[in-house]
Amino acid sequence: MKRPVCLLAFALCGGAPFAAAAAPALDCAALAGAVIEDTQITLAVLNPATATVPEHCEVTGAINQRVSRVDGQTYAIKFHLRLPTGWNQRFFYTGGGGTDGNLGSALTPQLGQGYAVVSSDSGHDNAVNTSVVAGSVQFGFDPQARSDYGYNGPAEVTVKAKALIKEYYGRKPKYSYFVGCSEGGREAVMLSQRYPDFFDGIVAGNPGMDLPKAALAHPWDAQAFARAARATTPFGNPDLASSFTNAELAAVGGAILAACDADDGVVDGMVLNPAACEFDPATLGPAGSGLLSQAQVTALKQTNAGPRNSHGRQLYSDWMWDPGIGAFGWRQWKIGPIAPGFPIPGNSAIIVTLGGGALPFIFTTPPNSSTAGTDLAPPNAGIVNSSPLGPGTAGFGDAYMPWLLSFNMDHDAPKIFADTRLYRESAMEFMFSSDTDYRKFRAKGNKLIVYTGGADPVFSANYHLKWYRRLAAENNGLERTQKFARLFVVPGMNHCGGGPSTSQFDAFSSLVEWVEKDAAPDSIVATAPAGTPWPQRTRPLCPYPAHAKYKGTGSIELAESFECRVDHDHGHHHGHHDRD
Repeated sequence: MKRPVCLLAFALCGGAPFAAAAAPALDCAALAGAVIEDTQITLAVLNPATATVPEHCEVTGAINQRVSRVDGQTYAIKFHLRLPTGWNQRFFYTGGGGTDGNLGSALTPQLGQGYAVVSSDSGHDNAVNTSVVAGSVQFGFDPQARSDYGYNGPAEVTVKAKALIKEYYGRKPKYSYFVGCSEGGREAVMLSQRYPDFFDGIVAGNPGMDLPKAALAHPWDAQAFARAARATTPFGNPDLASSFTNAELAAVGGAILAACDADDGVVDGMVLNPAACEFDPATLGPAGSGLLSQAQVTALKQTNAGPRNSHGRQLYSDWMWDPGIGAFGWRQWKIGPIAPGFPIPGNSAIIVTLGGGALPFIFTTPPNSSTAGTDLAPPNAGIVNSSPLGPGTAGFGDAYMPWLLSFNMDHDAPKIFADTRLYRESAMEFMFSSDTDYRKFRAKGNKLIVYTGGADPVFSANYHLKWYRRLAAENNGLERTQKFARLFVVPGMNHCGGGPSTSQFDAFSSLVEWVEKDAAPDSIVATAPAGTPWPQRTRPLCPYPAHAKYKGTGSIELAESFECRVDHDHGHHHGHHDRD
């Protein structure tokens, strides 16, 4: 059976029953000569169908190529677009990750379903825009590259990709979608706020909402765990990974489970409403079971309370007590190592390698300014070398540790709000993504699904909940807000996956049903992957404020034995966090 025939009979071939596929109105090679403002087309080639990918026109391009007046490097917003011969008249933008800078392949499953798919580097190239000082976050020195990363890159790519789609097929997409997790999730919520008419449907997974604020947790955590470290790295810094063994972290997860598992009606090894879980790590300390030292108890309390200044003011958010804290996906972010048996010496926790570069170079103004010092480290004049281990290992081997340990919450944290004559937008301006003005988005009938992990170690689910409660308050209540935006907490899940969790689910199909058939997702069925204590277990993910509760009968391995219920005391529990 030839591929296009299958695409025409979409209902029979898997995927949503879309209308007949649209054929290109233009020869693929002709796209090389397409005149799109400020854009160079660098590739336009027709790729034959394979076992996994349909025949499609592959296009790459560079928008607004320029030489920076600050660092002399060449920057451009690059994109990778794939246009299937059998097009379902839909556009799919797949979001970035980390600090972006990778073009991406645009080879998502949606291409096989007939979507035109685009990915982008958001305005800088990790292979080109590098330096000894900053590694791949060198772009943080260029004001335009900062704005491109924050919002302008994804916006430009959306406009240009849609123009190329119209050129190629002779018509605009009928529906446009954006899906991303982490930084891609931040891009997703940002687009729903700054560009409310660009996408009909958006999925924002574990979004890095207001990322500069979240980044303040990196030095906060590094300092908390440094005080509990039991070893030093070969570079002379506290070894964060030595603060807890795997067994100790697993015991913390187990204690949280013991405290809160039964709250959802069944003891099943999961806390299905982590937002309501109350836990005190002191129960494992010298005054409790004695499993943890006082230094370890203090570190857990501090990291879970989130970054604060010396007046006790919360600078970002606190975190949920979720059993997923005991999982490796929590450890690799907070204390390392980044992978089991990681070969490179020194601190490799992601808060050090990724966060330790992003905060000084991208989220501080001016970039790489000196720190004021703490009890752990004297004032630091700045980072001189992104890696003591040579090229390709930026941030590894403790390069950023002295800066993180000397970062002062009173003196240095406010720099995320600072601007200068050169850097006209502060980090919080170009990365802002917690707006609640959804009038235009709502009026257009557009839909937003946000999901977040109860045990995400880097972007707090509590911050997402706080934003969503504000959104509901400012959009005439929860019921009206749920008509255009729904938020799902995934219990036990770490960052974009992992943890003792039903972390495999298809939010995108639920979004398409909502956008195209007005069928709002009252729950999303999720499956536990291999490596969890209960592979193939299913659970319903519930839109906030509901959470899954056992019905009282039926197998605890099956989603249908659970229902989405709202506890009437919801909202009181974390009410005291909403003052900030």
